[in-house]
Amino acid sequence: MGKALIAVGTFLVLCFAILGGIIFFTRDEDTFAVDALLAERLSRAVAEAEQRGEDVDLRMLADFDFDRVLIYAPDTPRAEVSRALGFEFKGELRYTAESSEVFVFTQRGRFVRFADYRGRGRFAGLQRPIAELSAGDAVFRVRDLVARPI
Repeated sequence: MGKALIAVGTFLVLCFAILGGIIFFTRDEDTFAVDALLAERLSRAVAEAEQRGEDVDLRMLADFDFDRVLIYAPDTPRAEVSRALGFEFKGELRYTAESSEVFVFTQRGRFVRFADYRGRGRFAGLQRPIAELSAGDAVFRVRDLVARPI
């Protein structure tokens, strides 16, 4: 009986060691996840802006301070986004099929957060492939589900 318990215990320790190794070697803690709540607020604000007769002001949607926002399409190469930011962008957008624009918020040259737009509308009047707006200029007027910077 004692040998069987030792064998089972050894097997469990081995399983935990393998699982721990898989987690350790496949982790990617240097990436940032999309701010899903901000993405939802942004998508809802664009959808409702025209009905309410309001503009979409990113400063009002964000619950954090930022001084600059970069806006780009999800298929833009990460190296190009990093070049525009001035530092390596480590954002991980897992569901690009739902997204039409990505918003990267920075404060004093440092990453703050990023979110994607998941609505049916589209953004126009932005420099492509990457648009850069100051916080004060990050206001959009929506007409027929087309958001344009004011």
